[in-house]
Amino acid sequence: MPQLFKKISTLAVKVYRSTEDAVIGNALHITTDSRDRCNVRLLFDYLFFHLLLLIPVALIGLYTHNTTELLLIVAFLVSLGGCLIMVRAGVPVKTVSIIAAFVTFIIPAACSFLNNQDLSLRYSMIWILSVLFCYITTNIAATLALGGLLCSYLSLVAWMKVNNVVTYVMPGFTPEQSFIFTPVLAGFYIIFLIRVLGAHYRNIFRSEHERTLQKQRQHSSLLSQHLTKQFIILKGLSRSGKSKYLDGNRELLEACLIEIEKQCESAIDYLDNSPHLES
Repeated sequence: MPQLFKKISTLAVKVYRSTEDAVIGNALHITTDSRDRCNVRLLFDYLFFHLLLLIPVALIGLYTHNTTELLLIVAFLVSLGGCLIMVRAGVPVKTVSIIAAFVTFIIPAACSFLNNQDLSLRYSMIWILSVLFCYITTNIAATLALGGLLCSYLSLVAWMKVNNVVTYVMPGFTPEQSFIFTPVLAGFYIIFLIRVLGAHYRNIFRSEHERTLQKQRQHSSLLSQHLTKQFIILKGLSRSGKSKYLDGNRELLEACLIEIEKQCESAIDYLDNSPHLES
């Protein structure tokens, strides 16, 4: 049994890596900014694992014979797949992120509306995730627009409930079934949150560490070049001073010693004033 789990895990990692390389390989190669690279990976993870989340949702739809929700899941699948294709085609990451955030809000909102305006964790968690994702990968304007859309939908549902407005309800939906499946789906969304956002911030820390190391290497290289130049000058002055000393020319010897002292002070000042990067 452990060997089976190990093989499944290895296969899953290979599938993930291959898909990641196929979808965002070019984008990562083109992008030089470390934060943008992290956002590219976040977008891929958000789309990829959202597609995986559709599996248990579809199984629940099949179990409850909820045909309308299954059709919306197919639309969800096509939309997320289209976002992956757009990333691979070179569409700007911010544009695809906005589309992905709104898609992951609108289609679940449609399911919620047709499921008797269900506002349980089954839908509210994905709405919060979409707003959070939009904020991280896009800008405040898009995030406020998405947040406004969410508040508008909640206000509409509140008005309908207060005024007892009856709408079409998907066949197969019952509040009892929603209560039963909500803990399961909430667990999946918690795992999704940990995996996607956890990996995103781990990538940020890793990229910042690599950037710090790169700055340290550049600083060390500049320091080495400057000190090498100083030592070459000191070596030349030392030889010149030695020859002047042997010739008995004290004035030129004194000038060489003064210049050597200046070069030493210059090197010390450079070391004192150079920025010290912490590892």
